[in-house]
Amino acid sequence: MIASDDVYPVIKKESEEFQRLYQKAHVTLLESSTRDAIVQLLNDSVKIVAVARDLNDEERNVIKKYSMNVETYKVAYDGAVVLVNEQNALQEITVEQLKEILLGSLKVWSNAGVKGNLSRIVVAMGGPNSGMYEYIHSRIAGGKPFAPVIMPCESNEKVVEYVAQHSNAIGFVAQAWIDRTPAKTRIVAIGDPNFKRDTTATKLEYFLPMQAHIYRNYYPLRRTIYLLRNDQTTGVSLGITSFIASAPGQKLFLASGLVPATMPVRLVHIQSQ
Repeated sequence: MIASDDVYPVIKKESEEFQRLYQKAHVTLLESSTRDAIVQLLNDSVKIVAVARDLNDEERNVIKKYSMNVETYKVAYDGAVVLVNEQNALQEITVEQLKEILLGSLKVWSNAGVKGNLSRIVVAMGGPNSGMYEYIHSRIAGGKPFAPVIMPCESNEKVVEYVAQHSNAIGFVAQAWIDRTPAKTRIVAIGDPNFKRDTTATKLEYFLPMQAHIYRNYYPLRRTIYLLRNDQTTGVSLGITSFIASAPGQKLFLASGLVPATMPVRLVHIQSQ
């Protein structure tokens, strides 16, 4: 089994718990980029992958051409978390501003509303083979080429490290890697001018990547976590797929800060006294 870097920490927990419960089962879990994981699946080098995006048109054409039977399962939702350095006063940003940064029309922090900060903006995220890169390229940049503002990083950990060390950086990190705000960084709230909770809303709202906001689809950068399975047998690959989709497996997503996709979620409303 291969898990993309985006979701590896939580899938590792799933794998370990599955093997603890079913001690005769053995899962070899590897970590790779999203694109490589799917290539390995389509080459029949691995039976199951966990990634933070669905198959793209090119991959679906390969499946169709070779009459493959790849099963797709939605198992959880996460958020693309936006980080800035703690020295950056930025608290919130819109999807449109993020697009302007990525396409190069918004170049310095003062133009993003950070008074007096003339630092040139640098964007840290995974490289072109990562699920995060593909998601941001599609969701925010609209498929247009990025401006030369990207600092490609080999892992989510490296993105966090870069943002923590560079006051002019902004980074995109998978939620599975963020148990709490990393040292020397700040999580930024995101607003989407095209979104309103209801027809009476008039003010632009900003949301942090909290589970409740992701569940309700309020957080603008919500992603879907998929299991992709290329195995017609009823062996271990089916077993771990069934476990991850079951209540015990879904609770591990919940405990890791993600949102389960196959079981009901109970929201607890806490009223102030």
